[in-house]
Amino acid sequence: MLSVDLDGETTPAERRRADQHLSSCPACRSYAVDLVTLHRVVRLRPADAVPDLSGAILARAHPPRAGRGEWVRIGLALLALVELILAVPALFGHSVGADIHTARHIGSLSTALAVGFLYAAWRPVRAFGLLPIALALAATIGVTAMVDLFEGHASALGESHHLLELAAVVFLWLLAGRPVPRVGGRQRLLSARR
Repeated sequence: MLSVDLDGETTPAERRRADQHLSSCPACRSYAVDLVTLHRVVRLRPADAVPDLSGAILARAHPPRAGRGEWVRIGLALLALVELILAVPALFGHSVGADIHTARHIGSLSTALAVGFLYAAWRPVRAFGLLPIALALAATIGVTAMVDLFEGHASALGESHHLLELAAVVFLWLLAGRPVPRVGGRQRLLSARR
């Protein structure tokens, strides 16, 4: 009954009967104390030593560092500020060739992207997290801009402001440590030579 109680499987009636017996039997009380002690020793033990791998993990991750590559952060911040300034008119519905609703959506997306770039410039270790969405956006903008140019829906001058976004993505790529795929499908980070 004591062993079952230690596993939390006794009913209230069984627990009361065990308590009544323990109150009148010194031998069983002593046995109960030994059983609880043994239960703790068997169930609780120190954790096995685990090697500290944080240094090796960080060495492979190559987090961005301030220093010789500081120009990348400054360049990304400047591009983000220009993107933000260009997005403001669209936020208020002023965009060439778009209705007010579409212009505001475009302005919102451009503002969000600019804020993301500014945050990555401020906290370079976050650059890698922003990279997938920025790359996807740059790729889709590049493809659609080319399609619009070839089909005559836009002029080269009208699409030239997208070069700003592409340049910011390049700076973000440099800041993130130039991730490169490794043979075998896994990825690793190669640090920018600084």
